[in-house]
Amino acid sequence: MVHKISHFSKAEHEAKERDTVTGTPVSLHQIGNLPILHDRQHVLLFWRKYTTTLPVCHPLPGLCYNGSKKEKKGTMLETIPERLEKMSRDYRGKVAISFRGTRILYRDLPGIIAQEVAAMQQAGIRPGTRVVTAIGNSWHALRFYLAALTLGVIPIPLSPRTPEDMQVNILHAASAQFLLRETPLKDQDVPCAILRENGEISYPSTFLPSSIPLPEFESPVAALFCTSGTTGMPKLVMLTHRNILSDIDSCFDLVDISPEDRMLGVLPMFHVFGFSIAYLLPLMKGMTLTIVPSLYPLEELIAALREDQSTVFLGVPAMFSILTGARRKTSFDLYPLRLLICGGDALPSRVREAFEEAFGLRIIEGYGITEASPVVAVNPSPEVRVPGSAGPVISAIRLRIVNDAGEDLRTNEVGEILLAGDPISPGYFANPEENARAFREGWFCTGDLGRMDERGILYIEGRKKEVIIVSGFNVYPQEVEEVLLGFPGVAQAAVVGVKRELRGEMVKAYIVPQEGVSLKPREIVDFCRKHLPPHKVPRLVEIVPGLPQTVTGKVMKYLLTQATSEKEYEA
Repeated sequence: MVHKISHFSKAEHEAKERDTVTGTPVSLHQIGNLPILHDRQHVLLFWRKYTTTLPVCHPLPGLCYNGSKKEKKGTMLETIPERLEKMSRDYRGKVAISFRGTRILYRDLPGIIAQEVAAMQQAGIRPGTRVVTAIGNSWHALRFYLAALTLGVIPIPLSPRTPEDMQVNILHAASAQFLLRETPLKDQDVPCAILRENGEISYPSTFLPSSIPLPEFESPVAALFCTSGTTGMPKLVMLTHRNILSDIDSCFDLVDISPEDRMLGVLPMFHVFGFSIAYLLPLMKGMTLTIVPSLYPLEELIAALREDQSTVFLGVPAMFSILTGARRKTSFDLYPLRLLICGGDALPSRVREAFEEAFGLRIIEGYGITEASPVVAVNPSPEVRVPGSAGPVISAIRLRIVNDAGEDLRTNEVGEILLAGDPISPGYFANPEENARAFREGWFCTGDLGRMDERGILYIEGRKKEVIIVSGFNVYPQEVEEVLLGFPGVAQAAVVGVKRELRGEMVKAYIVPQEGVSLKPREIVDFCRKHLPPHKVPRLVEIVPGLPQTVTGKVMKYLLTQATSEKEYEA
């Protein structure tokens, strides 16, 4: 069946300033059902778009992927506020943002942002000011970020759950002037602004001086993002307006998405995947964005989904696992969502299959990294996805896969992923050692391992630092973890290498059992022997109640490798 796709022109959008159900004008803070601007299943002809973005791979000595770059006049030096100003004209009568019954039209966004900018200026905040933000998801938080981007203030977003001393440490590392929190600091003597529940912000009377200047680039720095910290102390990644906009534009060109879609924003704003793709992309492309503070309470998420008729959802693996678990306890569906994208970490096949069986919706996967703003590759749609892959590389990115000598590898050979292109960060703030290590000869060295097949589909094999060398053979932890997750009763698995005197490196597995399940390490090892070559089978197994994780669910393996336990089982 072919479904008609309706596209609204600018004039048609401007004409839709009345609720399509009641006929009443849509006000700035109208409460009730959102006007439905379309009623159709979103079907696009992807194969044309998909095949034009795939590279033609030949059996050459090396492989360097160059996305099919589309030149767009006037966008390369465009800033995020300038793009938003354009959207406010093109989609003036359309709802831009919905949050707990409050709806803001595109035409009203510039005025609201200008008011916030004026309040910041009155408090003494000037362009170039840096602020560490530890605030949750809300319209008020997004309004602050949009005002900051407009004024030229540099946010450094953190999770509200970040310990206070870590917030202060990052403030000093970023040479920031103040913190923005939802509650006052308890024991720290630094300037702190408070974002109150009603959206008002009380700014401090004084600010810290900035001791380290921010580098200047052709495109101004928009924000500093902390790396997820799975291998130690976070680094501060500088992302410019060009970085973020080019990544947004390339994602939008590749993925099955249009201005008629409605984004359900649940990802944390402090994470670059949420900040750039879940929250800025909809506003940069004329979509309607619904903001939900978190997955819980589930009733609020489902109510927002129904109320606003959201069609697109972005999540990390833990979110899809949580939704599947909730479905087992209570009956609900995710209609009318049609496009679900997973990023942030590898999506275990078991998690994907359980979710898809529970909800009848297919997840598409991608690959990203903070330094790439963040999306590098993504499957375009459920219809053409390659399960277990990251999909094709977006058009703005150039990608190489190299060996330890820096030589390009052939298709399907595993090596380190190097990146270049407009979305790539100009570097880490005030960190010359890491800049010299990671940014070399125009390429960013990701530290991630991957391979590219003959169709130009990217597969991620794990982190270079996490590869385990067993008797001269490479063992990729992600492959072993996939097998372990297939054992009945295993909730989580993490694999690391353990060095033993006279015995070299061995594979160790940390296993978290499902609630109420008792696991026997011997049986887990026997299961692995049936599914893995001998050198990949874990020699050490430890049953643990939980794994150290970042706030987005990534396992901090560097903590696991720092010590062994007497509770482990040795095969």
